[in-house]
Amino acid sequence: MAGQQTTPTVDAEEAYRAAVDHAAGCKECKTPGAGCETGERLLRAYNTATRQARSGGAG
Repeated sequence: MAGQQTTPTVDAEEAYRAAVDHAAGCKECKTPGAGCETGERLLRAYNTATRQARSGGAG
């Protein structure tokens, strides 16, 4: 399994924390069906960082 990274990178961890911290204090993020641009952007950043970590950092 050389070259495979199974743990999140620092970037993925930071993106996760930013998304969770935002959602914890955002009324729109807590409301089902409501849209929050910031929450969506942070979630996309987390998803991107996670994919990059899983692919070995290429991206």
